[in-house]
Amino acid sequence: MDFAPIAAGDRTAFEALFRLHYRPLCAFAMGYLKDGDQAEDLVQDLFFRLWLDREKVNITTSVKAYLYASVRNRCLNAVKAGVRMRVVNEETEDLAASDERSEDEHTERIARVQAAIEALPEERRKVFKLSRYEGLKYHEIAQRLGISAKTVENQMGKALKTLREELADLVPLLPWLFWISDKGGWGN
Repeated sequence: MDFAPIAAGDRTAFEALFRLHYRPLCAFAMGYLKDGDQAEDLVQDLFFRLWLDREKVNITTSVKAYLYASVRNRCLNAVKAGVRMRVVNEETEDLAASDERSEDEHTERIARVQAAIEALPEERRKVFKLSRYEGLKYHEIAQRLGISAKTVENQMGKALKTLREELADLVPLLPWLFWISDKGGWGN
């Protein structure tokens, strides 16, 4: 079949080309795609583009060879895109699952730390919170609570020891909680 009449805008010639090759091209595409709907969509799109670009299309082989080569190339691109999308989807699902696990683990860690802090004896818990949450120095804590700086230092040491033991498996993940300078605290 000659493509020149189609290139010139002959709808009847185009419809004849479509009727002649549509079903065989769909079957050919099915061999690659294994999905009838996708195969039909691909072949329909080929014919749609062929009609739209008919004036620009340069067919150097037979029209039949051109159509089959076009379908094969489109199928290979679709398969490649499908593999990429499947990989992207799998990676996205893995990341989402990982993010959910990470978020759940993070929430669980925070809850464990909070529970361990709340389980400290009252005076020790106050000293710890004033030091870590409010950033007060030992002498400032001592003034606020009406106790000696040495008592604050002792209470912090005991609080940190208890928390280290309670949360031993989290220590590498929560260094901020257990960091103590030579003098027994941040900047003290």
